[in-house]
Amino acid sequence: MERESNYEKVFATFRKWFVESNQEKTAKKLGLRMDDDWLYLPFFNEPCMVNRKNGTIVSEKGQPVSVTDRLTIMHHLHYYQEAAADSTKKIPFREIREAAVFEHAYIKSAVEPLVKAFSGCPEKLLQSGIAMGGRKEKYGDVSVTLQAFPKISLTYIFWDADEEFPASANILFDDQIARWTHPESVPVLAQTGTERLIEQAFGEKLQKRI
Repeated sequence: MERESNYEKVFATFRKWFVESNQEKTAKKLGLRMDDDWLYLPFFNEPCMVNRKNGTIVSEKGQPVSVTDRLTIMHHLHYYQEAAADSTKKIPFREIREAAVFEHAYIKSAVEPLVKAFSGCPEKLLQSGIAMGGRKEKYGDVSVTLQAFPKISLTYIFWDADEEFPASANILFDDQIARWTHPESVPVLAQTGTERLIEQAFGEKLQKRI
């Protein structure tokens, strides 16, 4: 509970910043719509709403959003750069210079669980991705691109085991991703996508999220 409390304190700081920020400018840059009361933001194909007056974040149906997801959303709203542009190519995690220090955590939290969950049933990964609004790709045995935010996408690639090699997976990122959010959020986005793919496929959460 102490960890959750600390995260909520951090989120409270972001809420204050958001209320005082130029919300119209942010919405235009990030391709989001808004009205007098809310900023509307799809997060892995699930509509979320940010209250313009107090910075709280809820799902479109008014349900609570985990503090981890709320912080990930606020990182996108706060840390995007003016120079951020639409990506022109996909790159592996190790080529995201700003996030390289988090590679071990990325592999442990996003890649390894993907391999474990979908070994022997790669078609379930594709089915899950399509059910989440994803787009089928032509990489590996199966691959699918998920839209984390309108300006950020992740491509999940899976190779099932054969007589020579064990099952493996990779995730490709927009080459501009570190300009659209904080580098710390890059592995978190990858983990979130993995968790949601697994939950969609098997009806179970990878781990309890705060």
